Amino acid sequence: MSTILNAALDFMGFLNTDQEDGFEIETMSRKNNKKTISLAPKTSQPTIVHITPEAFEDVMDIAKSLQDKIIVTMNLALLDVPLSQRIIDFASGAVYALDGGVMKLANNVYLLAGQGVAL
Repeated sequence: MSTILNAALDFMGFLNTDQEDGFEIETMSRKNNKKTISLAPKTSQPTIVHITPEAFEDVMDIAKSLQDKIIVTMNLALLDVPLSQRIIDFASGAVYALDGGVMKLANNVYLLAGQGVAL
């Protein structure tokens, strides 16, 4: 009997649940018959991808990864100097546009990150 009553009270907006399955649930009053629920996870791990470009066209993958807030490591060791310079120039411009940063890890190896990542 109490489960039916609880279901009815929940349907009318008199019951609120605070946490469920590792997600925070935010609820608002049902005065307006609206309920706002946020199902964002409490923590998130950064994603890192390694890209070894073979041609200049590969910079689009780098830029797309940075837009998706993915940290990119880039190895330019197998490229000739003019092509590697063009790629690092383009990638640096993409990072600058996204308010991020570039760090040189080794000879011809770079770490690129967008906004919100401390280098």
